[in-house]
Amino acid sequence: MRRIVRLGLFDAAYHRNRTTAAALSVAGAVFRDVHFPVLETIGDRLAPSRDAAALLAMAWRFALGEMRLAPRACSAIVWAQDLLFGYPGHWDIVGWAPLARRLGRRVLFDPLVTLTETFIEDRRLVAPGTVRARLIRWLDRLALRAADVILADTPQQAASWAALAGVPLSRFAVLPVGADERLFDPARRMQAGGRGDDLDCLRVLFYGTYSPLHGAETIVEAVHRLERAGERLAVVMIGTGQCEAAVRARAAEAGLRTITFVPWVPEHELPNWIAWADVVLGIFGATAKAARVVPNKVYQAMAMASAIVTRDSPALRWLADGEEIALLVPPADADALAAALRTLRSPARRTVLAQAARARFEAVASDRARASRLRPLLDPSRPETGGARP
Repeated sequence: MRRIVRLGLFDAAYHRNRTTAAALSVAGAVFRDVHFPVLETIGDRLAPSRDAAALLAMAWRFALGEMRLAPRACSAIVWAQDLLFGYPGHWDIVGWAPLARRLGRRVLFDPLVTLTETFIEDRRLVAPGTVRARLIRWLDRLALRAADVILADTPQQAASWAALAGVPLSRFAVLPVGADERLFDPARRMQAGGRGDDLDCLRVLFYGTYSPLHGAETIVEAVHRLERAGERLAVVMIGTGQCEAAVRARAAEAGLRTITFVPWVPEHELPNWIAWADVVLGIFGATAKAARVVPNKVYQAMAMASAIVTRDSPALRWLADGEEIALLVPPADADALAAALRTLRSPARRTVLAQAARARFEAVASDRARASRLRPLLDPSRPETGGARP
């Protein structure tokens, strides 16, 4: 099998990087990390989009990190057949791909998201058409064009990135995000025990970073409708982020009694919350990015055999492939979300949905299933020289 080095300043703890590494290992790759931690030490990663001084400080930290990485990186490139640049590795791939290609190594890129969709389209932290927006788009294009193989989590993302960078779709391989199966195990639901005496109270869970993608304000409006109708429910919203203050303010303004806001919790605690919930909520944003992605939380809830409600999208329908693995509602539609939650008061309905979600996870998003997607890329007969396409 092929020798792969994952190289750079990527966030080693990030979910996508861990699940891709797990799939590569199951597929039989000989896998090494050559990493220097920079991103893990930065608190507010969005600050450079708002402040020039923060941008310069981050650039300086990246430059120092690459210099410290260089002695190990050079020997690793000599050993490797493939170099993998993980999330968020735009600067890494632009810097190291020329040397890798000169040495005949294949360059793989697993960006998860582009900087354009994060800072300009979804979070709207940088105005389109500005100098910073043009620089961000330029870096995205350089990074995507530097790769021989680009891993995208959905076909919709692959098509969007191909158009952004002007590269052919043949350069892309689709690899679902998946979940850490050691953590998100359906057995955790059984270990959580019974529901106690209050069987009539529907327990609903949301967790996320409160970006526009998540559409958390739609959740608050749906809960408002349910409370006014006298529905009994307990809603927990976990996380911090860009839209959190506005969401909390709206919940306070509406006088909602059933929502409990919890600051971000360590990932290893999330399975306990999922096991507690009757229903796990996905995303409800109306942004273009929200239509192209399937978020971590949906895969994690699928892995744990949970009943899920999330927005309808081409990406989710691609993942489901005709199976009903979640209740789908239009984006930013609080009435539809409230109606879906009423439907899931039925334990039998939740069970059918949860079992379908778990079966679909095993078929397409488990480590085993994702490894099968990667094996053609790891074929020993595949050329080692840069320029090989999937």
